[in-house]
Amino acid sequence: MEAITTTAIASVVTYLAGKLKENQSVKAFFDDFTEATVNWIRPIFLKEDGTEKSAIQDLKKEPDNPTNQGVVKGLIVSNIEDNPAAEKWLLEMAKIIAEKTGNTITKTNTMTVTGNNNYSFQDISGSNINIK
Repeated sequence: MEAITTTAIASVVTYLAGKLKENQSVKAFFDDFTEATVNWIRPIFLKEDGTEKSAIQDLKKEPDNPTNQGVVKGLIVSNIEDNPAAEKWLLEMAKIIAEKTGNTITKTNTMTVTGNNNYSFQDISGSNINIK
């Protein structure tokens, strides 16, 4: 899994844990996102009857517990692996979280070139290239 996706998952779970720590519900967490992202993530967090899945209940009891956060991260990873197209919703959520919290997701791209007279160009989609 790409580093940006892993970072986005961590961002979503940390944000959710923060909401739960403030005694807010998962449904309050959903209020911050678009309908498409909520439609994707709701079945990961809630049962069909709308009650919280056990991983979310555990996270609600101990939102700072790394094990509980890891279980929720695992649920999201599993969903992304089963449905790679859902990554766009995850990244959309991470972007909204970054705007609300002021935290940003950074992308690092390193390239090493050796030898003489080499010309190399590299790009990451949706990024600016800074040559130093």
